[in-house]
Amino acid sequence: FGSSLQHHQTFESQFLNAIPAMAEPVTMQAYVPDGVEVGMNFNVSTPDGQVLQLSCPEGVGPGELVSFQYIPLTEAPADDTGIELHEDDRLRLELGAAAAKARQEELEAAGVVEAIHPPPYEFTGFTYPPASFATGMNAIVTRSSGEESGCYIMEVFLTAMGPLYTVYLGEDEAGGQITKNCEEADLREYPAA
Repeated sequence: FGSSLQHHQTFESQFLNAIPAMAEPVTMQAYVPDGVEVGMNFNVSTPDGQVLQLSCPEGVGPGELVSFQYIPLTEAPADDTGIELHEDDRLRLELGAAAAKARQEELEAAGVVEAIHPPPYEFTGFTYPPASFATGMNAIVTRSSGEESGCYIMEVFLTAMGPLYTVYLGEDEAGGQITKNCEEADLREYPAA
C-alpha cells in the first residue's frame, strides 16, 4: 500500500465541479496488495485523484492484476444557461463535497495502490463490472420508501457482483450525515440543467 496521491486539482474543485452527466468509462488495472485475501477490500487511486475500493475476487491473490473501469472526474463547463442553483441545493452539494473529501482522505490514509494503464495486449485476468458513477457526481437515488431523492456519490466499491455506492443525502436535525448504501440499479443520472 503506502503510496501518496498526486493531485492535479483540489478535492473541492473536483467534487464541486464534476460534470453531472455520464462520462465515458476508463479501463485501468491494479495489483492486489500483499496481505489481501478473497473478499477483503483494497483501495486504488486513479489518475484523477479518486480512491476506489475494490473487493478481492475469488481466484485472485496478492501480486496479481485485476482490471476495472471507472468514471473519471472532469471539470464542469462554464454555466451559460442562466439557471442558478437554489441555495438549499448549493448547500447540499457543498456538504456532500465535504463529506466525500473526508471519506476519500480516510481511504487514502489507510493506504492505496496506484491504478496503472492496461498493456496493449488483451487482458485475460479478472475484470470487475464497470461503475457508471464517479465519486463526487450528483445522481438520483431510489430510497427504501420508493421515493427518489437527489444525492451525492461519496464512495464507489467495485465488487465481483457489480458496483456499490455510498451516497450522501443531507444532514439530520442533529447535523449528522444521512447516507445510503446502494447498488447501481438504485441510481440514475441527475438531470442536466
